[in-house]
Amino acid sequence: MQIYQIHIPELHTSVKFKVLPVDDVLEFVSKHKRKSEENLRKEILQTFVYNLHTDIAESLNMMSRTAAERALEALYAGAIMLNPSLDPEYWITMAFSTAPIVPVFDQDDDDPYFEVKEFIRRQRKKTDQPVKKKPVKMTKQKFLGLEDHLKSKVIGQDPAVEEVVSALTRSQADLQDDNRPLGVFLFAGSSGVGKTHLANELHKYMFGNTSPMVRIDCGEFQHKHENQKLTGSPPGYVGHDEGGQLSNQIKNNPYTVVLLDEVEKAHQDIWNTFLRIFDEGTLTDAKGEIVDFKNTIIILTTNLGNDKIVDDMISTGTGFTQVVDFERKTSKIPSREIVTKRTNEAVNKYFKPELLNRIDKTIIFNHLSREDCMEIAKLEMLVTAGKLSKKGISIEYTENVIDGLINLGIDTVRGARGISQVRRDNIETELATAIVRTAVPKGTIFHIDYLDDKFCFDIQKPVKKKRATDKE
Repeated sequence: MQIYQIHIPELHTSVKFKVLPVDDVLEFVSKHKRKSEENLRKEILQTFVYNLHTDIAESLNMMSRTAAERALEALYAGAIMLNPSLDPEYWITMAFSTAPIVPVFDQDDDDPYFEVKEFIRRQRKKTDQPVKKKPVKMTKQKFLGLEDHLKSKVIGQDPAVEEVVSALTRSQADLQDDNRPLGVFLFAGSSGVGKTHLANELHKYMFGNTSPMVRIDCGEFQHKHENQKLTGSPPGYVGHDEGGQLSNQIKNNPYTVVLLDEVEKAHQDIWNTFLRIFDEGTLTDAKGEIVDFKNTIIILTTNLGNDKIVDDMISTGTGFTQVVDFERKTSKIPSREIVTKRTNEAVNKYFKPELLNRIDKTIIFNHLSREDCMEIAKLEMLVTAGKLSKKGISIEYTENVIDGLINLGIDTVRGARGISQVRRDNIETELATAIVRTAVPKGTIFHIDYLDDKFCFDIQKPVKKKRATDKE
């Protein structure tokens, strides 16, 4: 038996496959040939994909059903490619098919299968055409787990998560309008409270990791003429054949989350483009082609109203003597009533009624409490621990470290984004310096504490066991 490694784009990693002698492969086929096609495929995957249950199963479980099926199809193709005797008809079909299911192989001149792989690569280059597959609808069981998954990933925003899931339930039950996107949401609230993070986690759970979320930074559309970048330049203008930033991405990936970030920075005319998308689920690009948005979830994020809330919290004096002190930090959390009032006032003033009427739900995010920040800080430390675990290094930290991350990185004005910055600058930079400058073997433990407004580090290297010497 030999082991060969193939890069599987659907899994974004390289996977090891078993390559058996032809006689052993034929014996395997003879043993399982009476099984159904589905069961035979399962046997092939379990037998020929190296460490399927230990290394790959976890990634498959985190994917949507559609993404997982694509990954399994690529794994099956890889197993047949390296063991053609398993299914000669399927092997020939892959060699001449236009379906993009053959994975990309690591080329190696010493590989005995190199000529076979090169032949298939050349054949695919001649005939390969993009084939769009309609993903299988998410199972009821997986959808029912959406709310708990999002609540575990997005801290302190349970009401927002519940409203999103409630609105998406209509699409799961096929009760949504056929001519509209799966959902159109406006996420409003302070900076750094999890609006973009919730959109990311929703995309990963609903559509998997096979394609990125479509993110449009509205700060790039501050002028009226820049609206053309979404759908493409008109005929006769430079760049007409290239298409638009938004239309091209949806053509290639019609099943996704579209995030329109910081909408208050965009020119008002941009929303004329989205009126038809929100209402009819389609858009005509500069080439005259119809782009379908009916299988997308569209999320707009905004900080509208937050400036007045912040000014009230960090201002000194009242009336004519009121002064806003931007150097002042505060851990004060505004009441929910004030946040809702200020946000709704700003949103209704900025957006026209015809646009607001096409949004399924306006969701106002909470300001984060200290308890929420503590949970976020613990998740940030897990990020660092995960990076070090790949090197065989672990960390241990005290509760003071969590307090230090919050004290240095959190205030009501900035939200929780400061925690990530403090983690990178004050913790990971020190750890990286120690790893680069000194020999840090596998098994090393970094002990981290926070004393006198400073992070302290201690390195505990593994003790080598002495060899037992022969008796004299």
